[in-house]
Parts: sequence; structure tokens; C-alpha cells
Amino acid sequence: MIQQPSFVSEAPNRRQFFGRLASVGLCLSTRGLEPLWAGALTEAADSRLVFDDLKSWQSHPQLRRLEVAFRFLQRTDLKTLAAGKHVIDAKAYGLVDKSPSNPPEKSEFEAHRKYIDVHYVLSGQAMTGFAPVEKLTVTKPYDEKTDAASYAVPKSFSKLKMLPGKFAVFFPGGGHMPWCHLDGPHDVHRVVVKVEHDYGLTQ
Repeated sequence: MIQQPSFVSEAPNRRQFFGRLASVGLCLSTRGLEPLWAGALTEAADSRLVFDDLKSWQSHPQLRRLEVAFRFLQRTDLKTLAAGKHVIDAKAYGLVDKSPSNPPEKSEFEAHRKYIDVHYVLSGQAMTGFAPVEKLTVTKPYDEKTDAASYAVPKSFSKLKMLPGKFAVFFPGGGHMPWCHLDGPHDVHRVVVKVEHDYGLTQ
């Protein structure tokens, strides 16, 4: 039976919350490598994760304030950008990288407080794990300088198939284990856009 991670929700009650999830076709996997399909997690669920195709990002109302990140990912020269940090503005920047995927058995979960992560794949493929932080065990406490805390890999978690054209947005409280092997190791050309968590709320 597929297990579902719990999400912070503003829904009036548990029945309505899970009803909304069912209505958008939630497909979470704690076994195997079945993907979370487009539109699976929406504002109705107040999720800490959104996973979809780049072309469909505007269909998620909670992502509208992150337009700065998606405009960067839609740059026509994105594939030719040099590896490294690319400043977008005072509260957002992109990290371009080309490197092999990671062995899951040597990986840990991480989560951030200051920044929202937008992960995107240009080429290659990888698996990224997801679980809310309250389901995780801390192995390294939060460090303000790196904006990260580390967590042990839980027995069950959701697995995302990160394929070319797919993005995943991890809001604060969304633990993730990024860029792990998917059907074996692969070289992955990827972009992570870091956006301050209050972007669009205080401007």
C-alpha cells in the first residue's frame, strides 16, 4: 500500500485535506522508483514540494511568486551557462553543475530554512528523495552559514524521477536527498535556483 507523507495544511479538516489530494491524482512512492506525476501536489495541500514539467510551472498558484526562478530556467542559453553560481538578483541565484549522480547508500537528507530550492534537470537522470522534516532524524543540526541541516535516510520516503525537463521545488520544511542514482549512475547536468523564502512577500 502506498504511504503518504504528511504535509502542513490549511484545510479545515483531515477528510477535506485527503479528498483534495485524491482529486489531483497524488502518486507517492515509498517503494521502487515510481514518479510523482505532474500536478500531484498543489496549493490546496499547502505542500512543501511541487514536482512537474517546466512548461507547466504556471499552473501552480503557489509558484507565482517564484517567477524569477522559472524565468531563469527558461533562458535560451541555459545549457551553455558555465558551471558555478549565477546571481539573479539580491535574493535569488542559480547554481549550474555537471557531475555524476550519488549512491543512495552514501547520501543523506537535507533541508533549508532561508532558501527555497528549485531543482531542474537539463540532461541525464537522477532520483531525489523527499520527506517532511518532522519524519526525519537529525544527524547534523541546522547551520545558519550553510542554511542546511542533515538527516538520516528514513525507512520510507517519496522518490522523484528527475528527468530532463522536470523540476522539483522544496520549500522550508521539505527534506530532500538530491541527485541519487536512478537505474544506475548517470552524469547529470542540473540547475538549482536558490530563492529566499520570503521572496515576493516583502517586496
